[in-house]
Amino acid sequence: MTLSEAFSSRPFADGSENAATRTLEPRRASGSGSRIWGAEAVQDVAPVSMTGVRQVESGGFRSLYTSIPGQHTAMMRHGVIEMEPEADPLEEARLEAFTMGFDEGCRVTAQTHADASEAHERLTQALEMLSPAPSGMLSTMLSATVVRLVEQIVGEVEIDIERLVQRCDTVAAFIEDNQGKSALHLHPDDIALLEGESIGVSLVPDKALHRGCVRLETADGWVEDGPDVRLSRLRALMDDMEGKS
Repeated sequence: MTLSEAFSSRPFADGSENAATRTLEPRRASGSGSRIWGAEAVQDVAPVSMTGVRQVESGGFRSLYTSIPGQHTAMMRHGVIEMEPEADPLEEARLEAFTMGFDEGCRVTAQTHADASEAHERLTQALEMLSPAPSGMLSTMLSATVVRLVEQIVGEVEIDIERLVQRCDTVAAFIEDNQGKSALHLHPDDIALLEGESIGVSLVPDKALHRGCVRLETADGWVEDGPDVRLSRLRALMDDMEGKS
């Protein structure tokens, strides 16, 4: 219902027929073209009942997106309360020292673990080297070592003239009276050492023989003595020991 409809349909207090149908007519002021409400027009106006109309809380325009009153103030107050405190230098120093200590501990632990692993690897390799070898392999190694050492000793030791003469006499004892074709073979340098010695058999130089070795050849065979023979016997004994191990 509009305001004009309310005024036109509201009966006046005098109850006259004309009053029920009168409307407010503005009075034209003399000498002007505007309309001005006069006292006569409003003196008989009765109050109008505004059914269904509610009073607005505030007289101004309120946006639909306006925050609830007091919300900004509460947010500001809350923000002041939740402001972060200033950093404590002592606390920062303590945290930094703790971090440095933790990192150093990790480094020392890793280095210790690496050293232990390396020591374990060296110990494992040492145990593998000390593990018992097969008996046959060990005996072969010992035999080769002994023979090589004896050969070195024999090659470095000077020829003993007395021992050489004794070997010649021992071999010549196998000659019988009727064996006139017997001959004693020696290295040429050894024959030079036997000058003036009575061996009782002809001496034949033989470069195939090593110094200190003698070989008596007869019609029935030959007899030999010297370092080569003894080395051969030593090798035979070593081979026999290797076979029994």
